[in-house]
Amino acid sequence: YPHPLHPHILKRDASTVMSTGDGNTEGEDHGSVDVPDGAILTSLPVQGNTSIAAFWTASPNNASAEQAFVMIHGKLRDGNDYWTTMNDVLQSAVSANYPGASNNSIVTAPEFYSTILNSGQYDDNELAWPDTNAWQAGDPANHPSSTNQTSFDALDAFVAEFSDQSKYPSMKNLTFVGHGGGGQLIARYAMVARDAPCNLHVRYISGDPSSNAYFTPDRPVNSSDSSAVQDCPLYNTWRYGYDNFTGTLEGLFTAQEYFTRYTRRDFVSIVGLQDTDYDGDQYCMASVQGGTARRDRNLCWWQYLNALAGTDEVLTDFPCQFDNLPDWSNITNGVMGPRLSVVADADHSAEEVYESDEGRSALFSSGDILVGWRPEGWQAATGTFTPGIVACAAPASSTS
Repeated sequence: YPHPLHPHILKRDASTVMSTGDGNTEGEDHGSVDVPDGAILTSLPVQGNTSIAAFWTASPNNASAEQAFVMIHGKLRDGNDYWTTMNDVLQSAVSANYPGASNNSIVTAPEFYSTILNSGQYDDNELAWPDTNAWQAGDPANHPSSTNQTSFDALDAFVAEFSDQSKYPSMKNLTFVGHGGGGQLIARYAMVARDAPCNLHVRYISGDPSSNAYFTPDRPVNSSDSSAVQDCPLYNTWRYGYDNFTGTLEGLFTAQEYFTRYTRRDFVSIVGLQDTDYDGDQYCMASVQGGTARRDRNLCWWQYLNALAGTDEVLTDFPCQFDNLPDWSNITNGVMGPRLSVVADADHSAEEVYESDEGRSALFSSGDILVGWRPEGWQAATGTFTPGIVACAAPASSTS
């Protein structure tokens, strides 16, 4: 599916291919931009004379700030609400003297505009996307008209910004946080992004995504709600798998190489145990990942990841079964960076997930996190963080 402006990237996302012509109008109620109290709406330079719109802490203390949060909105593209959610969670944790929560933090929330539904809201250089959900999979923008930038490139700009020690001499930690559609973007970015500079620790938190990008063609074999793989020809096409994935500006690597990156990152999957409604992505490519419920798909993903990595976590009471998975434990030695936290009383709500004890732990704890719910008989300390597992690169210069 060649993209007219950048054929090296292609229109590669199975979800946007399926949505063509189906009246996808999610988030159509956008009016004038509502900037939350305590924030400004600004633009962060990306590359090629483009920028990404972002809500940003209004009066940050850049010289002494030690942590920054990049909160990614969901399918409705309501970055202002997500900035407020993250800022409220931060201020609540600070008031409670929660370890790791500092009032001297910077909160940002990028806005992934739609050229279909946000006309007039973005300026001449700001990125906007042709399909309302294309940004979730790292697809390229179609505004400005000459751009070749993707939503992954936009996230790279935040890494470059906050690793710039001339601007942020005290900055130590950057946390990408997403929920729903934003969780999808963060999960995929954690797989394909280049290593962050060694002067900046990056954590990726993905909340309740509708699907994950499987590293192999394998899918659960025992879910009665799942569509049949043989009846779903795009089931392993990117965003759901690595077929037709064409890489990033860094290049194209194998699925196993992306697995290696992912398992060496400080990644937290946080799941609402009550997130079981029949909504979100119900294309067959998503339902073959564990049925109609986001909760089950994400628990199945955790089983798959642990089986592929050869960890010693016992997951027999989780919902899915996989047959004949390859053994990639030679890459991980049975140890990986990603962790799972399940919030027992949360449904598909960013507020319920991130205001919970588990959410606070994921956002602010520097080491181990709370694992939350587990089925009876579960074994292993999923929340344990392994120091030294995270890879990093030489410091990068800022794009701005």
